[in-house]
Amino acid sequence: IAKLVGDSMNEGIYDLYIVLKGYPFLHEEIDVTFTERCCDIMETGLTKLDMSLLPSMADLLWLLENFTFRGFPVVSGERFIGYVKREHLEDLLRHLTGLGRSSDDAVQEEELLPVIDCTVMRMTPDASLTQAHKVFKQLGCKYIFLVGSREGSTQDELHGMLSKKNFLRFLKSGHIGHMVDYPNSAPSRAPPSAVSRG
Repeated sequence: IAKLVGDSMNEGIYDLYIVLKGYPFLHEEIDVTFTERCCDIMETGLTKLDMSLLPSMADLLWLLENFTFRGFPVVSGERFIGYVKREHLEDLLRHLTGLGRSSDDAVQEEELLPVIDCTVMRMTPDASLTQAHKVFKQLGCKYIFLVGSREGSTQDELHGMLSKKNFLRFLKSGHIGHMVDYPNSAPSRAPPSAVSRG
């Protein structure tokens, strides 16, 4: 009964905590329509781990020391492989160091593959933001990797990334989407074509 009375007077404690902490959360009751595509707000210029360059342990350590990202997209040349979390890369380096490997030794593809998440959500850059909104809301993904082909290139080329946090930032700022109940809430200016990271 106390919860019912409290919720009727103001937002619930958990809703307030989500707002206070700034967690990226899509509320169920928001009815938004989108005319934009994923490529309109995707992050480009990503810091990637390229397996085709046969990175050494020193290269991976340099990557971890110079960038504070929680993870890195993994590619092999132009082909997108998956995503590796920072802590998994750190664990791999500790394991290889424990085996007596030198920092100049190349990390083999078969050593990297077990720590790479190859099942991350992928969409084409031309996909509508309505689809991305559904993926973030229903599947709870933090990232969507935008993969496709360019003229004369491989089909699995990584074009960019869309994070739930940036998606919400664009939505709240009014750069994308508009509320069905409020026809004048459509964006008055075009969204930036790309958002650079770090």
